[in-house]
Amino acid sequence: MTTPTPDTAAAALAILEGTPGTLRALAAGVPVAMLLRAGEGEWSARDVLVHLWMNDAIALERFQRITDEDRPAIANVDEEAVLTGSRGHAYSVATLLYRVTMGRGALTRYLRTLSPEQLEHTGEHSMVGTMSSVELLHHLAYHDLNHVRQIAALIAEPLDEHRGPLRVF
Repeated sequence: MTTPTPDTAAAALAILEGTPGTLRALAAGVPVAMLLRAGEGEWSARDVLVHLWMNDAIALERFQRITDEDRPAIANVDEEAVLTGSRGHAYSVATLLYRVTMGRGALTRYLRTLSPEQLEHTGEHSMVGTMSSVELLHHLAYHDLNHVRQIAALIAEPLDEHRGPLRVF
């Protein structure tokens, strides 16, 4: 495993800051029905938005604990249980995009206050063991990109059906 660098940490933070705008751009002009449609065995785009909104609150708490406590225990999270318990399906896609934007703003503002030394602080995750704040930062950026790809694929799927002979490409 390679050691994170200031460059990759800065890139990870830039990805986190940019994700809400990317999500808004992906959803712009897309009929709500396409954003509510789930792939087989997958979440819908709205489910992903709820997940990202909830995850930012969890991540902020984790960063604060790792920064403020000495090697705190970090419990694994059951993402399905959090999604179900969130009642996020009661919100419109527009509201969820707003909530993701606000939650992400709080998270990234906090991350910008951390010194390089604070980013090296560690916690003990219940499933993976010792993890540092900078590793969590990189994980969250990777996580964002996976979910952006997931939403793009969900939006693309019904478009694919109507490409006619161009589907060979």
